[in-house]
Amino acid sequence: MKYPILKSERLVLKVPTLSVSEAMTKLLQDEDVSKNLSRVPYPYHLENAQKFITQTQDIFSKENGESRFGIFLKEDDTFIGMCGLDISTDHNHGTLGYWLGKAYWGKGYATEATRRLLVYGFETLNLHRIACAHFHTNPASGNVIKKLGLKHEGIRRAHFKKGDKYLDIHDYGMLRSEYDGE
Repeated sequence: MKYPILKSERLVLKVPTLSVSEAMTKLLQDEDVSKNLSRVPYPYHLENAQKFITQTQDIFSKENGESRFGIFLKEDDTFIGMCGLDISTDHNHGTLGYWLGKAYWGKGYATEATRRLLVYGFETLNLHRIACAHFHTNPASGNVIKKLGLKHEGIRRAHFKKGDKYLDIHDYGMLRSEYDGE
């Protein structure tokens, strides 16, 4: 199966291979990264990365547009994080998710990668709506989502339990009619 490859000015989004398992493990062993992610265990181990990458490759076989992309620096192919779209074909919408290793925060990479994914979702997958959310404890992620132009739609109070804490989730969304292109 041919996996899509998406490019932006500084990044390449492509399906990760097992060759990035160690790099992924190292990035996700940082508690500052994992505490902001709903589906990532902590501590994170090499076996977790290998299983995730194998599942990521299988996701594209669903042929519903669901996708997980490794985020790589275009200049030297360094793996720096992940992004993707969970797709609901019944409702023709996607939920965008992303993470970056801490060393890559604050450089605009998350905005650049997710903007490219937004283009892919609306222009290639022809989605009607794309949603995204973040924990209230991660306002930097909220800033990325706002830069994409998604509208704040509400807060799910104490909705998610992470460790022994209940976290609020801020929900955002964009309709195809609100999308103004790349």
